[in-house]
Amino acid sequence: MNDQPTNDSPWHLLRRVMPIALVAVVVALLVFEAGHIDLHAIQKQLAAIAPPWLAALALGGLAAVAAAATYDVIAARVIGYARTPLAGLRVGMLATGINNVVSLSGLTGSSLRVLLVTGDGVSSAAALRYAGMVATASPLGLSVLAWITLIVRPAILAATPVPEWLMLVALAVIALYLPLYLTLAMTSLLRIGRLAAVERLSAMQAGAFVAASVLEWLLAASVLWGALWVLAAPPPLAAVLAAFVLAATLGMLSFLPGGFGVFDATLAGLLVAHGTDTETAVAALVLYRVAYFLVPMLAALFLGANVLASSRLAANLRRHPIVSILAWPVARAVDLGIRLLSGLTAAAGILLLAGAAFPNLLSHNRLLSQWLPLAAIEASHLASVAIGLSLIVAARGLSLRLRRALWLAVGLLIAGAVFGLTRGLDWGTSLLLAVIAVLLYVSRGSFERQGSLSRQVGAWPWTLALVLALIGYLVLGQSFYNGGSLNPLVFGIDVHSTRFLRGAVVGLISVIVLAIWTWPRWAAPTLELPSAGELDELAEWLEAHGSNGYSHLMLLGDKSIRYSGDERSAMIGYASVRNRLVALSDPAGDAAARRAAIVDFRRLADAQHCTPVFYQVGPDDLSAYLDNGFALFKLGEIARVNLLEFSMQGKRNSDKRGALNRAERLGLRFEIVEPPFDDAFLDALAVVSDDWLGEKPAEKTFSLGCFDRDYLQRAPIAIVRDSDDRLIAFASILPSYGHHEEYSIDLMRHLGDAPGGTMDFLFVRLMQSAQADGYRWFSLGMAPLAGVGDTPWARPAEQLARLAFEHGNRFYNYKGLKAFKDKWHPEWQSMYLAYPPDTRLSTLQLDIAALIAGGYRRILGHG
Repeated sequence: MNDQPTNDSPWHLLRRVMPIALVAVVVALLVFEAGHIDLHAIQKQLAAIAPPWLAALALGGLAAVAAAATYDVIAARVIGYARTPLAGLRVGMLATGINNVVSLSGLTGSSLRVLLVTGDGVSSAAALRYAGMVATASPLGLSVLAWITLIVRPAILAATPVPEWLMLVALAVIALYLPLYLTLAMTSLLRIGRLAAVERLSAMQAGAFVAASVLEWLLAASVLWGALWVLAAPPPLAAVLAAFVLAATLGMLSFLPGGFGVFDATLAGLLVAHGTDTETAVAALVLYRVAYFLVPMLAALFLGANVLASSRLAANLRRHPIVSILAWPVARAVDLGIRLLSGLTAAAGILLLAGAAFPNLLSHNRLLSQWLPLAAIEASHLASVAIGLSLIVAARGLSLRLRRALWLAVGLLIAGAVFGLTRGLDWGTSLLLAVIAVLLYVSRGSFERQGSLSRQVGAWPWTLALVLALIGYLVLGQSFYNGGSLNPLVFGIDVHSTRFLRGAVVGLISVIVLAIWTWPRWAAPTLELPSAGELDELAEWLEAHGSNGYSHLMLLGDKSIRYSGDERSAMIGYASVRNRLVALSDPAGDAAARRAAIVDFRRLADAQHCTPVFYQVGPDDLSAYLDNGFALFKLGEIARVNLLEFSMQGKRNSDKRGALNRAERLGLRFEIVEPPFDDAFLDALAVVSDDWLGEKPAEKTFSLGCFDRDYLQRAPIAIVRDSDDRLIAFASILPSYGHHEEYSIDLMRHLGDAPGGTMDFLFVRLMQSAQADGYRWFSLGMAPLAGVGDTPWARPAEQLARLAFEHGNRFYNYKGLKAFKDKWHPEWQSMYLAYPPDTRLSTLQLDIAALIAGGYRRILGHG
């Protein structure tokens, strides 16, 4: 019987309703209290704290997280995992510090523990037991404190605006956790269903977990009490502890990361009701969040930022036997270090911007005026605004792992720390920026991608973030300086309002400049085109390893050539447009080598922050593209004539016999000329080509050949001469290398006054020649959009393409081309575009059209 909880189970409904209800209460409380909060007073209280006390609070937060990390030491001994206590604490600090901020009902910390422990050789089953013991131990201390609170029933419980009975129910729910845990862990009672897998513990082991958890929660509460103490005379310790327990209980039941919002609103309301100033309560919560959440997370990143982004963890994820259980959080954990560093950098920019909006303390101004001229203080303020906004842009580059973004962010953080001091002796912000700069430098090995920070794709969310940050700066300043001087030319050490106005002007200019700098531009991948000698080597490689229908086009020299495998057993030719790396057709080589080449090409594109695309791929390797995360879009169908069945006898090709008879009466002669070609012959071909092009735009490239004399020298050319020995038509041949599987043609051109049926005559003779040489197929090329979206279940993009095929012939002769090829009675083979599914298909198709046309300038220049 399936014992999984259904979507209608009470537990599932509770998980959905509880956070929504509690968040609604929190929003109501915040709206009610917002009008009574004096931000200036909060800023003054925080800025007045001596740095030694800030350091003491940070150490207290680290001590509380270290107490939580002792769970790892105990759990390691239970499963028999040989690890030193120091190593256990390191894993615990790393997982707990990150889980406290990015918690997914504890899955983030559990996922990190499983990956780290299995990386040391522990079995998957033991790793799951280990992570489960740690996850279930954390609420024990809160449960003990909830029992004490229920028994003592302090008066502070009645101070909350929420009904007291509801508070008591919430405490009772958490209090029941302790006896249930001990019953399950130490006895055989209640071991039914999934509970039968709960780890059996001895009394000493269970007691150790309870003691460690109580210590963790008491230390966390002491950090809060310490924050109140450094700000003002705090309420009695017992009252603070009871308020902390109740707020933590509601925060845990909300299932939100760190109880964010629910914990804060509840605690602030209780403290204010017990006589604490609203500003002091909010300032204490800010200190608590920084000391207990932010500082430990920074320490965790310092301990394991490189480990979190390592390829070893990614490899573990792909082959891990329990990936089905922890797939989503583990996948996020692999990239978590980089994302957190990026988020911290953006947060540092916002913090620097907010600091510039706050008025400087008078005492700080007086000290600065003794050391620095007014111009230096003013310049520091303006620089802080510009640097704060620039850090948001740098954070975008960090999330993409760009090397240049790393050094830009480090430089901005160091400059921001310096200007934070010279602007207003903002020690806290400057110290935080310096710490983040150190973390980035320590993790520099994780930022390996090349590319320009100013050439980003999809930058609009970050542009929006810039605008919102500036709006926040303006709103915050308006709340402080409403009614102050509006003349930005008034200067003075204590004239804050005009300094804010100048900062607003610099902020607006910075947002405009940064938006223009990052939008709309694209990554510029590095391409190296092959030399003539390398093209000769490619031709030899194709003879040795075989080719596909597009391999000869690599000899145009307009595509980069990439070999993969230790023995260069596969080859891909590709070009770039904007931030796209577009490979032409499937890789060449044997089946196994082609699969490996697809993976190698995707990694190449990822390293350069580009989109990998395979254009015109056949059906043979579709599973390889799907396995590597590509989506497929049908481009059309290739017409292939089966030469084993091709014959000019019978009714099937009677119309072609008429073309042959007419050509013979006109004295047309067919010939295949082998290279090398002399200049006179190439000049004759050029006359035909130029006449055929006429007023057409410049020749297309990439997936089509062009009239390039060096390229034409690499394959035979079929020609047709008239009775006067004048060359009137030609077709360059796309030969097969290493086999006689498929025969095809590339350039097909004729004079405007060539007799009707000339190209049919040319095609018939080519097919007969290929048939005589033992080829199996003759390719007539692709009919674009043929067979696309012709079923009721086709995707919307394919159905739209079908409309273009049916009604777009005034722009491109889709139906005419399909009809011309149909008369040769071919077999149709579908061709596809393979692309990452998060790529916008419409812009990708436009990019490829521009690539084939020779660039956007050409396509726009010719309308």
